[in-house]
Amino acid sequence: MNQDTVVNEQIDSGERLIEALSAEGFNVGVGFWAKPTEEGKWFLYLASDLVDSDGPAVAYRLVHDVMRKTPDLWIDPLEVKVLGLKDSLALDAMNVTRPKVPDSPFAVRTPKPFQGMTRFGGATLGGVSIDGAYIYPPSATNVGT
Repeated sequence: MNQDTVVNEQIDSGERLIEALSAEGFNVGVGFWAKPTEEGKWFLYLASDLVDSDGPAVAYRLVHDVMRKTPDLWIDPLEVKVLGLKDSLALDAMNVTRPKVPDSPFAVRTPKPFQGMTRFGGATLGGVSIDGAYIYPPSATNVGT
Protein backbone atom coordinates (compact mmCIF):
# COMPACT_ATOMS: atom_id res chain seq x y z
CA MET A 1 0.00 0.00 0.00
CA ASN A 2 1.26 3.47 -0.89
CA GLN A 3 2.51 5.13 2.30
CA ASP A 4 2.52 8.67 0.86
CA THR A 5 -1.15 9.26 1.55
CA VAL A 6 -3.81 7.88 3.82
CA VAL A 7 -6.39 6.31 1.55
CA ASN A 8 -10.13 6.63 2.06
CA GLU A 9 -10.37 2.96 2.99
CA GLN A 10 -7.97 3.50 5.89
CA ILE A 11 -9.87 6.56 7.10
CA ASP A 12 -13.20 4.72 6.87
CA SER A 13 -11.72 1.65 8.57
CA GLY A 14 -10.36 3.80 11.38
CA GLU A 15 -13.79 5.27 12.00
CA ARG A 16 -15.37 1.80 11.95
CA LEU A 17 -12.74 0.54 14.40
CA ILE A 18 -13.39 3.47 16.76
CA GLU A 19 -17.13 2.73 16.64
CA ALA A 20 -16.53 -1.00 17.29
CA LEU A 21 -14.19 -0.20 20.19
CA SER A 22 -16.76 2.15 21.69
CA ALA A 23 -19.37 -0.62 21.52
CA GLU A 24 -16.97 -2.79 23.57
CA GLY A 25 -16.54 -0.08 26.22
CA PHE A 26 -13.16 1.20 24.98
CA ASN A 27 -13.51 4.99 25.18
CA VAL A 28 -11.45 6.70 22.46
CA GLY A 29 -10.87 10.28 23.60
CA VAL A 30 -9.21 11.16 20.30
CA GLY A 31 -8.30 9.13 17.24
CA PHE A 32 -6.09 10.23 14.38
CA TRP A 33 -3.85 9.11 11.56
CA ALA A 34 -0.36 10.64 11.64
CA LYS A 35 2.80 10.09 9.64
CA PRO A 36 5.86 10.62 11.87
CA THR A 37 8.72 11.96 9.76
CA GLU A 38 11.27 9.50 11.17
CA GLU A 39 9.11 6.43 10.52
CA GLY A 40 7.83 7.49 7.11
CA LYS A 41 4.53 5.63 7.33
CA TRP A 42 1.01 6.29 8.57
CA PHE A 43 -0.21 5.05 11.95
CA LEU A 44 -3.64 5.14 13.55
CA TYR A 45 -3.31 6.58 17.05
CA LEU A 46 -6.04 5.85 19.58
CA ALA A 47 -5.94 7.74 22.88
CA SER A 48 -7.93 6.28 25.74
CA ASP A 49 -8.26 6.54 29.49
CA LEU A 50 -7.88 2.73 29.55
CA VAL A 51 -4.19 3.18 28.71
CA ASP A 52 -3.83 5.59 31.64
CA SER A 53 -5.62 3.28 34.09
CA ASP A 54 -4.69 -0.27 32.98
CA GLY A 55 -1.64 0.21 30.75
CA PRO A 56 -0.96 -0.20 27.03
CA ALA A 57 -0.84 -4.04 27.06
CA VAL A 58 -4.49 -4.26 28.17
CA ALA A 59 -5.48 -1.64 25.58
CA TYR A 60 -3.62 -3.38 22.73
CA ARG A 61 -5.21 -6.70 23.67
CA LEU A 62 -8.70 -5.20 23.45
CA VAL A 63 -7.94 -3.32 20.22
CA HIS A 64 -6.58 -6.44 18.53
CA ASP A 65 -9.54 -8.55 19.72
CA VAL A 66 -11.97 -6.02 18.25
CA MET A 67 -9.94 -5.82 15.02
CA ARG A 68 -10.19 -9.60 14.59
CA LYS A 69 -13.99 -9.40 15.01
CA THR A 70 -14.43 -6.46 12.61
CA PRO A 71 -14.47 -7.57 8.96
CA ASP A 72 -12.77 -5.81 6.08
CA LEU A 73 -10.60 -3.33 7.97
CA TRP A 74 -7.89 -1.75 5.84
CA ILE A 75 -5.64 -1.48 8.89
CA ASP A 76 -2.73 -3.71 9.83
CA PRO A 77 -2.62 -4.32 13.60
CA LEU A 78 0.96 -3.01 13.56
CA GLU A 79 -0.34 0.33 12.21
CA VAL A 80 -2.29 0.97 15.43
CA LYS A 81 -0.71 2.75 18.39
CA VAL A 82 -2.48 3.30 21.71
CA LEU A 83 -1.84 6.35 23.89
CA GLY A 84 -3.03 7.66 27.21
CA LEU A 85 -5.16 10.79 27.22
CA LYS A 86 -2.31 12.67 28.93
CA ASP A 87 0.20 11.84 26.17
CA SER A 88 1.46 14.96 24.38
CA LEU A 89 0.33 13.62 20.98
CA ALA A 90 -3.20 13.06 22.29
CA LEU A 91 -3.33 16.46 24.00
CA ASP A 92 -2.24 18.29 20.84
CA ALA A 93 -4.69 16.33 18.65
CA MET A 94 -7.54 17.15 21.03
CA ASN A 95 -6.50 20.81 21.02
CA VAL A 96 -6.56 20.93 17.21
CA THR A 97 -10.20 19.78 17.13
CA ARG A 98 -11.32 21.85 20.12
CA PRO A 99 -13.58 24.70 19.03
CA LYS A 100 -11.84 28.05 19.19
CA VAL A 101 -14.49 29.98 21.09
CA PRO A 102 -13.75 32.88 23.40
CA ASP A 103 -14.53 32.37 27.06
CA SER A 104 -17.53 34.62 27.25
CA PRO A 105 -21.02 34.31 28.69
CA PHE A 106 -22.26 34.98 25.15
CA ALA A 107 -20.22 32.24 23.48
CA VAL A 108 -22.25 29.29 22.23
CA ARG A 109 -20.57 25.91 22.03
CA THR A 110 -22.00 23.38 19.63
CA PRO A 111 -21.81 19.65 20.42
CA LYS A 112 -20.49 18.77 16.95
CA PRO A 113 -18.14 21.50 15.75
CA PHE A 114 -16.74 19.49 12.81
CA GLN A 115 -18.51 17.54 10.10
CA GLY A 116 -15.48 15.55 8.96
CA MET A 117 -11.83 14.88 9.41
CA THR A 118 -9.52 17.70 10.44
CA ARG A 119 -6.42 17.81 8.29
CA PHE A 120 -3.51 19.01 10.40
CA GLY A 121 -0.73 20.57 8.36
CA GLY A 122 1.63 21.53 11.17
CA ALA A 123 5.21 20.28 11.29
CA THR A 124 4.92 18.82 14.80
CA LEU A 125 2.21 17.21 16.88
CA GLY A 126 2.90 16.65 20.56
CA GLY A 127 6.58 17.40 20.01
CA VAL A 128 6.86 14.73 17.28
CA SER A 129 7.93 15.79 13.80
CA ILE A 130 5.22 14.69 11.36
CA ASP A 131 4.54 14.87 7.64
CA GLY A 132 0.79 15.15 8.17
CA ALA A 133 -2.16 14.12 10.30
CA TYR A 134 -5.89 13.53 9.92
CA ILE A 135 -7.88 13.78 13.15
CA TYR A 136 -11.31 12.25 13.56
CA PRO A 137 -14.04 14.65 14.66
CA PRO A 138 -15.00 14.57 18.33
CA SER A 139 -18.39 13.06 17.42
CA ALA A 140 -16.66 10.00 15.89
CA THR A 141 -14.52 9.37 18.96
CA ASN A 142 -17.29 9.93 21.49
CA VAL A 143 -19.80 7.43 20.14
CA GLY A 144 -22.06 6.30 22.94
CA THR A 145 -20.74 8.77 25.52
